[in-house]
This record gives sequence, C-alpha cells and structure tokens, in this order.
Amino acid sequence: MAGRIRINYIKFIIFVISLAVIIIFGRDVFVRRFFNEQKSEVPNVMNLDVKDAEKYLKEAGLKVKINSSNSEKVGFNKVFIQYPEAGKIVKTNRTVQIWVNNGKGKEVPNIEKMELLEAKSILQNSDIQIEKIDYQPSDAKFNTIISVYPAPGTKLDPNQKISLLVSSRKILDASVMPNLIGLDLNDAQTLLVQLGLKAGKISRANDDTLPVNAIISTNPAPGAKIEKGQAVSIVINSGPAPRKAEPTIEDIIKQNSDENVTNQNVEDIINQTMEKIDEKSTKPAAPPANNNAKPDNSSGTAPAGGESQPKQAPQPKKPEGSGTPAPAQD
Repeated sequence: MAGRIRINYIKFIIFVISLAVIIIFGRDVFVRRFFNEQKSEVPNVMNLDVKDAEKYLKEAGLKVKINSSNSEKVGFNKVFIQYPEAGKIVKTNRTVQIWVNNGKGKEVPNIEKMELLEAKSILQNSDIQIEKIDYQPSDAKFNTIISVYPAPGTKLDPNQKISLLVSSRKILDASVMPNLIGLDLNDAQTLLVQLGLKAGKISRANDDTLPVNAIISTNPAPGAKIEKGQAVSIVINSGPAPRKAEPTIEDIIKQNSDENVTNQNVEDIINQTMEKIDEKSTKPAAPPANNNAKPDNSSGTAPAGGESQPKQAPQPKKPEGSGTPAPAQD
C-alpha cells in the first residue's frame, strides 16, 4: 500500500513539473504569437538577389514569401517589388512579400542577311529597340544586315538595345539616292551636302525600334535617281508613340497601404496586375506599318504621325413633347 502511494506521489510530482514547463514555455509562445510587441524595420531588398533578400529579411526577424513574375526593371532572379516597403516598422515575425524576376530577358533574334525593313519588323514584334545603325560598303546585298551586336541568341539585359551594321554600295553614286534610314538627322544632312543635295521638308513620325531623331524614310527613296541640288524630304523619329499611362505596381501598393486594406487584398491585387502584365508580354504584336513608303507632301497634307482634327460628338436629341433634354444615362 505504501509503495503504491509512493508511486502515485512520484507521478504527481512529474505531472506538476511537466505542467509547469508547459505553462512557462507555452505562455511565452502564446504571448509572442498573440501579444507580440516587438518591432522590426523592414530592410531594403530591392534589386538584390533573391537569396540575399531572403537572408536579410530573416536576419531582421521577418518571414518571407517569394512570388515570381517577369520584369524589365531588374536582372534575372532580382527583387523588383517588396511589400511592406523598406523602412516600414512592423511586428517581428511579420511576413514580407517579395516579387522576383523570373524572366532572363529578351533574346536577340537571328536577323543577319535580312533586309533592313524585314529585320526592323521582327525586332518591333520582339519589343527590341535599335540603338544605332551603321553602314559599311560590302559585297553583300544592298541594305541587308551584315552583323548584329550583341550577337543573335544573346539574352539582353533590361532595357538593353542592339546595334546593326548594314551593307551599302562600295562607291557613292551622285546620281543615286543613298540609304539614310537609321542615320541621325545631323549625319544625314552632312552626307547630303557631300553629294550636292540638300535637306527639304523635315517631318516627324513614331517608330518604336529606331532612336529619336533617326531617319525613318526619305523622298526620293533609297536607290532612286536624283539630280544635283535636288531637295530631299526627310521623316525623322520623334520617339515611341505615347501610350496610356497605367498605374505601376508600386502605385498600387502605396494606394492600398494608404487605404489600410488587408495583406490578402494587396496580394490579390498585385498578383492580378502581374498576370495582366505577363499576358501583355506574351501577346503577339501587330505587324508594323511600312515606314519606307514615300511621303506625299505635294498636296500640303500632314505627314504620317500627325494629329487629325477630333470629330465633334453628336448632341443628344430632345424627347418629343418636352422642352428640356433628357438626362444622360450612366
């Protein structure tokens, strides 16, 4: 009997000690989980490699959620969005979301030996811009691509442009219009003077592939017969066509932070926006217009890319039997 009482007493002691341990450590976990008063400052991990970003966030006492999407702002595997933003004071163990670029950049297509117009069309559909076009006398077919830099197959960095070397005739014939397409306006005017020609009317148009102020087309066209002293009409690039401004991901994050919405709402909004961006990046572009068409300025009409007069909106009709117009429907 005494032995059984002793065993029960030992069990009771063990139970009490175990309960005390659970209460002490469990209380600490409970307080940290539900009454966490410790604060951490969110470090700036923008443009960092994903591994470094994850390391710094964890060292700051924060959890990390990694999302992947395409971006042209940073290199491969770099962070281009973080939420909450850097410098925010948050509770320790707060989850910080980062968006990492999983795209390796656009690949330079093989456009060597293609005619310049065809090559420009391919580059425009690939959303790759030309930084410079140089001409070199060559035995290759006139106005074809001799070489490309960076070489075909190269993965471009964000916003990186390419340079083209195009074949020209070995000897400039003063009776034949030279190819000025892609040249800077100042260089083209210098060449015209050397050939005894002069720049005529200069108009502007939009070309997404060529640099600003580069020649898009000429009249007479390259290869046409010309006479000494003849004026050459030139169309130069005024830059990419203006696009409707859309809110950036950063604007969406800031707006939703100001409105004090939940993290899940912010995450959903950002993910939906990134999906739309990915869809646009994979959607094939429309074929470009033929920029080498001869501009007809003889009639005094506006050049390509000019603005037309806006049409007047139709006025609402008054309902029969009423002296006042009907209210507009939303």
